[in-house]
Amino acid sequence: MILANLLLALAWAALNGRFTLESLVVGGVLGRVILLILARGGVLPERQVARGERAVVLMGYLLWQIVLANLRVALDVVSVRFRMRPGVIRLPLDVTTDGEILLLSAMINLTPGSVALDVSPDRRIMYVHVMHIETPEDAKRRIKEGFERRVLGLRVPQKEGGDEA
Repeated sequence: MILANLLLALAWAALNGRFTLESLVVGGVLGRVILLILARGGVLPERQVARGERAVVLMGYLLWQIVLANLRVALDVVSVRFRMRPGVIRLPLDVTTDGEILLLSAMINLTPGSVALDVSPDRRIMYVHVMHIETPEDAKRRIKEGFERRVLGLRVPQKEGGDEA
């Protein structure tokens, strides 16, 4: 869905002959409206449209966290006092698939001040180095309620009754 929306935004910009931010934003909004109309008309599954919206929210949240983390690291650099409280936390995972674990670890690694170090062989625990730990529970809560909850929101809902042949 995101790719479809991006392609529609690019098509709009191409039809206008201007690849400006304004043209791409207008194309993105128009593309979103088109995709919603197609979903409402039964051409596209509405759950796929909702999943696309959650992906956009996840990207916005990631960008915001990157900005906040950069500000915190910059303040640490220019500060006279040493404020870092680094540590490694043992994060129990609710994500289960390789893709979900990869996405979660990539978002952790992209955010300054945190690094996903390892995942247990049973894929139930992730070890994360965090530069600013107030308490281990708080660090776990921020990752689980922030990144992991949003990654879980991207799951494709399973059809009731399973697949019948």
